[in-house]
Amino acid sequence: MHIFTPRITNQSAYGLGSSEKKSVVRRFAASLSWPSRWFMLVANVGFAAVASTVAIAQTSPVLRMTDIHGQTWNGSLESIDQDQVVYLPSPAASAEPTSLKTSELMRLERSGKSPASIADAASANWKARLSDGTVLSLQQIEGKEKRWMIRLADGVVRTEFDGELKTLKFKKLDPKAQQTWEAFEREELKSDALIVVRPGGALDRVDGLVKEIKDGKIQFDVDGQIVDASIDRLAGVLWYRKPQEPKGQGASTASFVVQLLEGSSILADRAKVVGTELELGGQWTNALRVPLDWLQSIDCGLDKIAWLSSLDILDARPTGRGGFGEFDAILAKTTKPRWIRGELGINEDLLFPGPGEYQFRAPAGMTKLQARIERSEDSESRSAIQIEVWVDDQVALRKEIGADEQGLDLEVGIAQEKKIKLVLGSKSPLHLGTRALVKQAKLLK
Repeated sequence: MHIFTPRITNQSAYGLGSSEKKSVVRRFAASLSWPSRWFMLVANVGFAAVASTVAIAQTSPVLRMTDIHGQTWNGSLESIDQDQVVYLPSPAASAEPTSLKTSELMRLERSGKSPASIADAASANWKARLSDGTVLSLQQIEGKEKRWMIRLADGVVRTEFDGELKTLKFKKLDPKAQQTWEAFEREELKSDALIVVRPGGALDRVDGLVKEIKDGKIQFDVDGQIVDASIDRLAGVLWYRKPQEPKGQGASTASFVVQLLEGSSILADRAKVVGTELELGGQWTNALRVPLDWLQSIDCGLDKIAWLSSLDILDARPTGRGGFGEFDAILAKTTKPRWIRGELGINEDLLFPGPGEYQFRAPAGMTKLQARIERSEDSESRSAIQIEVWVDDQVALRKEIGADEQGLDLEVGIAQEKKIKLVLGSKSPLHLGTRALVKQAKLLK
């Protein structure tokens, strides 16, 4: 067993002697051990749901396929790996499957509306990040040390993750707390860590060893003392992972990202249709199977593209004030930039209801932002719309959509792993005619 030295970052614990330190640990344990009746109810109902899953559609969803030359066509997926994609054309000219080189494709995305049954699946809001970068949207997790049972929505279960979990996030955080969470993620860990939500919403990190997760509590070893930390008092968990030497051509062979309607983003190197399920293979011990009807999109070639709609939001806010005093705060909740359903029935269009800002972080390797910005068609008023792209605190691009123009194509160089901010502005005092859509926004190498 590894022996870890705990780090309690609460300022009140600094400079304490041994007996005082133990007292702090006891107070910390008490603060985290509130009963979690809500979780117990969800857990009991959740496992019962494993035996009675929602019925899944018997046919593969039709996908719109786009190649690197911009050509598109429709088909139903049969299989995909690093070399080729096998699909059935739609509408079917014959019963024979067709194959394409994976290297020639950019994206396969769902064509048409999402199934109504996915609403329950999308309610899962816990996010588990694996060592390879895969993000799973969870409803439950249980296990001990390196062996974890994870339950996705609708009773889909994946067992025995062996040392693959890296982070587990329980809550949606406000922008300030999110920045703190990301700072904790970037720090070099020497042990596991709990990220605690302090009174007032601030986050703090407590180092130790995760022993077990069960019944809404995490058994955590802090300086040799076992603490039962209630999940509803935590923002999440960080696991220590010993750096590994790359094997072959690299630690990851994933060649595409599978996006599911319930919120998961899975790095895979192969997939195939098995009955009503999609079987995915990657850097895990066992294959992962999910309902085929959950499939939203497959981005081919991780070295080519990252869709903006799949990235975490760092901040989204309106910048125009209506001058209505206390009502401005209420209006801000409905007028900030947000993703809305596009032609494919998925959240692919970024809507700016008026002047606003949208901020995200550019993934490693991505150096270019491309998008089409158009006026929304639900307004007859027209004003000039000012567009800016910021890289950290520097303006990388500034353009304007004139009052007589419908839109423009945007392409701008960015810096990888930097904060990128899209800004929409207007000279109109009442911000009339500034409602706009950012369509097909993507990052490229």
